[in-house]
Amino acid sequence: MTTIGPSLIISGEITSREDITIHGRVKGHVRMDAGGLLVAPTGNMDANVLGTRVTIHGTVAGDIAAAERIELTPTANVTGTLTTPSIVLQDGATFNGVVDMDRSAKAKAHKPAPAAA
Repeated sequence: MTTIGPSLIISGEITSREDITIHGRVKGHVRMDAGGLLVAPTGNMDANVLGTRVTIHGTVAGDIAAAERIELTPTANVTGTLTTPSIVLQDGATFNGVVDMDRSAKAKAHKPAPAAA
C-alpha cells in the first residue's frame, strides 16, 4: 500500500498496481491497474482517474472511471463525470457532474490512456 502524505504535492501521472491513499495534493492523471484508490479527507485531486475501486472522502475535480465501484462519503466534494457500474453517494456528499452507470464501464476503466502528443 502506498500513502501520499499531507505535505506532498504530485504533478504528473501516477500508475499503480497496489492500493493508494492520498492525503496530499495530486494534479494530473491517476491510473490504477489493480488495487483501490482512497482520497482521504485532507486529500485534494485535480486529476482524471482510471481504476477498479475508488473511495473519496476529500476533494476531487476530474473524471473518474472505476471498473467495480465509486463511493463518495459524507465529506466528499467531487466535480466531474463518474463512470462505473456501481456507485454509492452517502448522505452529505457534494457532487456536481454526470453519472454514467454503463455496465461496460469495466472495459472503459481499463482502457489504455491516450498517448500524449
